Amino acid sequence: MKKIIVYILVFIMLIPCASGETLRPGMSGETIVQLQQALIEQGYLTGNADGIYGRKTEKAVRNFQKKKGLKVDGLAGKKTQELLFDSSSSLPHSGIFSGDYSKITAESNKKRIMLLQNALGKMNYLNGTIDGIYGTVTANAVKAFQREQGLKVDGIAGQKTLLCIEEKTLSGYKRQTELDRAAPISSSDGKIDAPAKESVQLLHWYNDIKPNLKAKANLLIYEPISGLSWTLVVHSKGRHCDAEPKTLKDTQIMLKAFNNKNTWAQKGVYVLLPDGRWTIGATHTVPYLNQYIKDNGFDGHLSVHFFRDMDECTKMDPNYGVSNQRTIRELWKKTSGELL
Repeated sequence: MKKIIVYILVFIMLIPCASGETLRPGMSGETIVQLQQALIEQGYLTGNADGIYGRKTEKAVRNFQKKKGLKVDGLAGKKTQELLFDSSSSLPHSGIFSGDYSKITAESNKKRIMLLQNALGKMNYLNGTIDGIYGTVTANAVKAFQREQGLKVDGIAGQKTLLCIEEKTLSGYKRQTELDRAAPISSSDGKIDAPAKESVQLLHWYNDIKPNLKAKANLLIYEPISGLSWTLVVHSKGRHCDAEPKTLKDTQIMLKAFNNKNTWAQKGVYVLLPDGRWTIGATHTVPYLNQYIKDNGFDGHLSVHFFRDMDECTKMDPNYGVSNQRTIRELWKKTSGELL
């Protein structure tokens, strides 16, 4: 009976896209959501189906049209829609997962992982880019869904989990997070005076910071573009510092500084250490792995990177670590005028 209801819902949702109405930039609504979902499923669009026909959606339509030999104008007219939905797994009676409820893992087809991520994102279990990678962030989102729906909590998207995800997504279910329930922060929250540039030092992670930094210590973070500051609590130290926002308000302020996005795109920040010294760091807003503080609205922890020798970092952390070191060096140049 549940499958029949799901199929009916899918069919009803797809009627607008089969109507022949030309969809164009500037339009919004459920019709655009269905267009975007079809483009996501076929690998022409990344991210969430937000129902807004913007530049990314127009570009995806153009790429689809070019691939299929259609007139490339970025407008989803009748021919474009017919061909798109004929080859899409969003066809009536297919459900979100096209009737395939076999386990989705890190080794699964990228397209299936993106379908899973998109559904989790629509229900507020997953923030960030829909990238087709079944990593820690996606596994944690699956665990959170399983926990709240009374399923076995293993982070594996098996048959029972996929059926439940499909049913909940198509019924319009959205998870209410601590951030959703939180009172809005004021315009003055997190505002402090910027540290004087001459007081900021370029301190080395291994030589100057790590030996003296204790677990549960507080780090005051200042993001120079927004002028906002928030407090992180230190949890562990490796090649970088693992920490998380101290309170719910700290999480709200941090997200505001990052344009209210959970993103791996790090920002250069000033960091006030427990001993009173200001230094340069880089951080992001994607929660991953364990959460140590309850009720802070952050489902995991994050990393704060500090200055390291580039040769060492290239050897040990050739991708994200090096990216953070470049961000740190850019902020140091703006602060001191010194090019490293």
